[in-house]
Amino acid sequence: MNHFNRVFASSPTMLSLTKRIFIGSLVLAFALSACGSDTAPEQPTKAVVQVTIFAPQPTAMPPVAPPAPQQPSPAQPTSPAPAMDPRGRVAGIPDFVCPNPRPAPEGFNFGIQSNWSVGDIGYWNSIMAEQLKLTWTRAKVNWYEFEPERGKPNLTQFQLFDAFVADANKKGLHIVATITQPPQWTRVTPPKQPHHRPSPPEDINEGIRFFGLIAARYKGCIQAIEVLNETNLDREWTVASGELKASDYVSFLRSVVPVMRQIDPALIIIMAAPSPTGLNMPGVAQDDFLYLEDFVRAGGLDYVDCIGVHLNGYNMPPDKRWDEGYNDPTARFRGPFDNPHHSWSLLSTIEGYRQRTNKPMCVTEFGWATIENLKRADGTPVQNAPPGFDFALDNTEEEQAAWIMRSLDIFRELGYVRLATIFNLDYIQKIGKNPDEPGGDPGLYSIIRQDGSPRPAFERLRDRAR
Repeated sequence: MNHFNRVFASSPTMLSLTKRIFIGSLVLAFALSACGSDTAPEQPTKAVVQVTIFAPQPTAMPPVAPPAPQQPSPAQPTSPAPAMDPRGRVAGIPDFVCPNPRPAPEGFNFGIQSNWSVGDIGYWNSIMAEQLKLTWTRAKVNWYEFEPERGKPNLTQFQLFDAFVADANKKGLHIVATITQPPQWTRVTPPKQPHHRPSPPEDINEGIRFFGLIAARYKGCIQAIEVLNETNLDREWTVASGELKASDYVSFLRSVVPVMRQIDPALIIIMAAPSPTGLNMPGVAQDDFLYLEDFVRAGGLDYVDCIGVHLNGYNMPPDKRWDEGYNDPTARFRGPFDNPHHSWSLLSTIEGYRQRTNKPMCVTEFGWATIENLKRADGTPVQNAPPGFDFALDNTEEEQAAWIMRSLDIFRELGYVRLATIFNLDYIQKIGKNPDEPGGDPGLYSIIRQDGSPRPAFERLRDRAR
């Protein structure tokens, strides 16, 4: 996701060639969608959206008499504020100071992803922290936006992120940051498509520097870093060899992770969540289970604390395994029922990851798409889904709410999920596209509507017992 991240329709290897071609085209459609990628078309319109509900109302307070004059107290020695780690400094703007440094909370906790860089930062953070009473929020750090040119940081972007991080921290939110999309000046190999911004930075020293910069600048305010994004897809990982190899990703971790651990030993390092493609197409996509197995063989578990997980619910309830024969005869999108595969199933996918790694799981994206009660900019009801998202036609808002709530229970019951962030809070208001057109798919997952009114999932989260 800049949006939902790259969750795709899948096909088991036993499918006929005709079905493979069909499903493969669906996979590629998802891969090019905003909900499934971090590419240029997904970038939000930089506009502040005015909304009229949810805003916390100030409580009237009785006037307070001014305090009586006090005699000056003897000066007390003060400890100097700790100096900023030079690896976190950005020339031209003040150093960032985390208001209330703290480690990640213990046990399972959950949150939601907001399109943090668009709109009133304090307003949306207040919704997450005060109305929904969440513990985590996820922030995408698109590297190319912070450093579009070598040696010329985008100071405005850094200051915007400074404001977001500080405000979230003050309101009690913990942050999982996904660092992805390196600028082209860090690379030599061209992307497969002009609008792709794949990893890795092929100048590894720049990778070490930027990951160290984020870890050092926001130490104590960012509690977890997901290192890149869906590296089993060519849109997200393109190297000169043209291969998608987990061992290459492990080599990248081997370079950048020790620096982050030195800077902040409490930081949770998360493996880039694979895309649950269910597809093996050399140089284009690798099945997530096979990629994880290669990751383990290459020694990747030594460098991460948590396995990243992306779970698109499609039109399947979260507690149904792919091989138990579940069928919805009313479904218009037939992928999960006619072509069963683990990638359709939330429960089967996360259980399979655990079996292969025996590591904690960090679900950095999960959710369900639905068109119900959404409207286009002209006020007409949304009746169709954007290309590749036909499953959203089968889901109601009530199902979206119930399945998100059930997922949170499942994650807690499993006992090995460290954190989970729902996709998403507010993209419907912030991406500048109708939810039924290409690039508008993140709006299908939002738990509010265009007018700011809450969908049932918002209300259930707000009222959920903590």
